Amino acid sequence: MSFLKFSSFLKSNLSFSVCRTISSRTKFTKPPKKQFGFAAKIKKYKKPLFEPEEIVLPSKVPVIPKQKFDYFLVLDIEATCDYPVNVDPQEILEFPVVKVNAETFMPEATFHSYVRPTVVPELTDFCTALTGIIQEMIDQQPDFKVVFQNFLEWLEKEGVLKPGVKFAFVTCSDPDLEYFFPLQCQISGIEIPDFMKRWINVKRSFCDIPPYTYPTNIMTMMKFCDLTPEGDLHSGIDDALNLVKVLRDLAERGLVFDYNGSKE
Repeated sequence: MSFLKFSSFLKSNLSFSVCRTISSRTKFTKPPKKQFGFAAKIKKYKKPLFEPEEIVLPSKVPVIPKQKFDYFLVLDIEATCDYPVNVDPQEILEFPVVKVNAETFMPEATFHSYVRPTVVPELTDFCTALTGIIQEMIDQQPDFKVVFQNFLEWLEKEGVLKPGVKFAFVTCSDPDLEYFFPLQCQISGIEIPDFMKRWINVKRSFCDIPPYTYPTNIMTMMKFCDLTPEGDLHSGIDDALNLVKVLRDLAERGLVFDYNGSKE
């Protein structure tokens, strides 16, 4: 697998000129052999530049700065997969979203559902080993069209969609809303809401504060923030809750979050 030059990544994706990368894996334990629409963009993040010095983030500020949003919706999608030849198409298996108050940075509510895939309903051993999701956990679950309708009703109940309320989706990386979600919407015949076409990629947000380091997975972010991860890696709900901790930690260090990812 070839890599795009890291310099082109800086020019096209970040608003500053200095960003160091710590090498680690993405959502896949091993890179999928088959290429996807987001594959080239993942490659841009994988140029291994090892840095021997310790990474030190800024000290925490006395008061969390006022944010541009009223709520953050922290999302982490898990999808069907296989190796060395990936599942085609990849369908959403787990859809968790944590509603976070943008003033206190505390979780206020959670939407969480497993999803029954319809095109390739049988999970692979690789997928189960990676995500911890077994066949019996999804066989009786609703398909994504039903799950997404339930999610929209949850957003209404939580008051997120009221006029004047500002909210932003937050992901660990771009593929969740740039690839997996749009693909699933295409499969399920769902129109993508405008409010899910932009998001905050927390790994890019890391680059907005000294020492301008770009970490390539959630475990590295938690290490930089001196946080203890809870639950299982690649469990969607556990990853989302851990990402909430990172979000709060960065805000406590003075970061004001803004959109930095979008579906063109």
